[in-house]
Amino acid sequence: MPFRQVIGNRSLFVKLLLSMTAIVVVTVTLISSVTYTISADTSIQNSIEYNQSIMEQQRELIHKELYAIQNIASSMVMTQSYLYHKINEKLSVSSLIDLTRFLEEQQKLSPYIDSIYLVYSKLDLVLTSRSEMKMTSLSAFPDQSWLPVMKEEAGKRTVWLTNQPGAPVKGTQPASLLQKMPLIGPVDGAIVINLKLDLLFKEYLSHYHNKKGMTLVLGSQGEPLYSEKEEAADLIGNLDKTVLAASGSGSYLDDDRWIVTYTTSSLTGWKFVNVTKKSVLLEGLNRIKMIIVAVAALYVIVAILLLFYISQRLYGPLKSVMAYISSGSNAASVTFSGDSANQGATKPTGDEASFIRQSFEQLRHSRETIRSEKERVETLLGDNRSAIKEKYLSDLIKGRAGSPQSSGQEKDAAELLGLKLDFEHFIILTIELEEPSLLNDSTGNLHFHLFQYRLIEELGAEIDGEIFARDDERIVVIQAVPAGQDELPVELPVELARKLQRNIENRYRITATIGISRPHTGVEFAQSAYEESIEALSLKMYVGKGEIVPYSIVSSWKQDKETYYYPYELETKLLQALLQMNQEGCEEMIGLITQEVTSRRLGKANVQQLFFQLSGEIVKTLVQTGGDMVVVLGNQPFVLSDIQTLRDMKARLIEMCAQIIAHNREKRLKLNDMTLQLAIEFMEKNYNNNITIETVADHVQRSTSFLSRIFKEAMGTTINDHLIHLRIKRACELLRQPKYTLEDICREIGYSNVSYFNKLFKSRMGYTPGQYRLLQTAD
Repeated sequence: MPFRQVIGNRSLFVKLLLSMTAIVVVTVTLISSVTYTISADTSIQNSIEYNQSIMEQQRELIHKELYAIQNIASSMVMTQSYLYHKINEKLSVSSLIDLTRFLEEQQKLSPYIDSIYLVYSKLDLVLTSRSEMKMTSLSAFPDQSWLPVMKEEAGKRTVWLTNQPGAPVKGTQPASLLQKMPLIGPVDGAIVINLKLDLLFKEYLSHYHNKKGMTLVLGSQGEPLYSEKEEAADLIGNLDKTVLAASGSGSYLDDDRWIVTYTTSSLTGWKFVNVTKKSVLLEGLNRIKMIIVAVAALYVIVAILLLFYISQRLYGPLKSVMAYISSGSNAASVTFSGDSANQGATKPTGDEASFIRQSFEQLRHSRETIRSEKERVETLLGDNRSAIKEKYLSDLIKGRAGSPQSSGQEKDAAELLGLKLDFEHFIILTIELEEPSLLNDSTGNLHFHLFQYRLIEELGAEIDGEIFARDDERIVVIQAVPAGQDELPVELPVELARKLQRNIENRYRITATIGISRPHTGVEFAQSAYEESIEALSLKMYVGKGEIVPYSIVSSWKQDKETYYYPYELETKLLQALLQMNQEGCEEMIGLITQEVTSRRLGKANVQQLFFQLSGEIVKTLVQTGGDMVVVLGNQPFVLSDIQTLRDMKARLIEMCAQIIAHNREKRLKLNDMTLQLAIEFMEKNYNNNITIETVADHVQRSTSFLSRIFKEAMGTTINDHLIHLRIKRACELLRQPKYTLEDICREIGYSNVSYFNKLFKSRMGYTPGQYRLLQTAD
């Protein structure tokens, strides 16, 4: 059929094609825009979270060094008091010598200490650890930027100074720690420790090469202390001081160009800021953008062609149906010019839509029947009692329903929903499924929910109460218990929980952890009972997965006061064992750490922080020895989602140590193989130059004892025996040639004594050189 006739006489076809094309274009445009926007927002959010995590790690590492320096200052206050002696209101010579030596020794305790001042204001005396100025009067001392702070009686005894006019050494950042003396009473002196702040920040802020953006550090007054790049230093003036003035951590977008993430030091008040260009993050999405545009364009083109084809295919049957309806309803007057059988007929007064509207009027009388049927279906759908009951019970344990004033309404609701208990005396059991292996190949949440509801249906017949799904992780059982007892025996709910646990494990091979509340009376206490069962489940950190935890043991595990703990001494021993590649020592130290955590009954947050910091030190040891974290430990060595119990933490730390030790051993074996190859090649080329084991060891740059040991282990012989073997082998080749005399052969293989060569050859070959030559000639 010609295209002009389609456009001129088939308006419905044209409208359908254009409308569907517009819908396809709009839909593809919206989907493409939303997809790109979600990808960009996800990339920005991931960058913020990653930068926040890195900066908090760096801040804690720097805190560790600053606390060490602060402890040095505190110990110096006590020590100098024992070395301080006066004679005639002046410092004695012995005290001067001891204090000067003491300052030099204290400066060596930390690589980040530039110099130390010991100030006695009453004696107008300053002692320093600087080589160019050991002692001077306070009034003539060139660096007095800290003096006003020292004279403040009401201020803190320990002060971190950063906003000073200059630094003791050119090129360093002006930052100092001021410790007033004495610790109690009027201030009559101070200890000033000047820091190598630039060195400290470079070592701790520059080795994270995979972080995004640029890092800078601001003082407590907003003054710049460190900038990783010059570009970052230029941006300091553009930062939002109002946002950065707040304590804690956070992030914000600056003029929609920069992503600023910051965290605050609780010790010094310094701000650790990461500035990342938004455009840099979005550069990685350019490829995604091009793919989305290409796919969208292809989809639009294919859709338009397909719509055109479908519209044409649909119009033929539509024309036949319209003709059938027209003949059945005495509407034969409507004809179409495209039908060759009706060329002379009158043209239709309207398009296909008009004809359909006329036919639709004939169906008007069936509307009431359709409406009645719709109401009946809605009534059936609204009578979904199971879903309503689950929603009601979920609201009860959330505290959204149930109160003493509405007990009558609760009874009506229980009767209407067909509840199996009246909340006169009940307990709540909360079940957590622990990584079910049966669901590892699940293709979506739908399969898990179907499994969950099947489990609820099967367990519901075995309990005297109600069971429902609280969320994706927990199943809640509200169990009626016998009334009339002042205190319910612990064995009764535990036995019920053990029965449920065995059924789940036997039927589905899934381990379950169950928390049990105390008995309660009244529907208004449903929320309290549920919270008790959740609190009991929190002890899974210590008791492990697959256990039954009644609330009665929770109080014995609670700490009177929440305190932070970190095993610094055990950490040092663990890292030493790791560097020594002592697998058993690592496992022993990790076991001791786990025992210490258990004995102290630390909270979950403390345990997770301990794991994060300890694993960070282990990774730091790997990086310091030249190892690649991603190659040895994978992309995510610090994932906390899998660390739910102390056993998980212990297993993960042991696994990390084992991976690092295996990597270091493999690296050492490769190094030994290279050393042996170089030694063998050198001996094969120079065996006739009277070389010795010392010559070979010097060539490969190894000690003679080390080279001899690895050569013996790898080759099964000594280096001297190998040299003799090479010389005897060459001698045999030359003996087969009559033109060489014994003297020539001795010189060729590096021997000057023919008699010694004869004895050595016979001991190795069983013949003298002459006998060997005769045998070879005869052959």
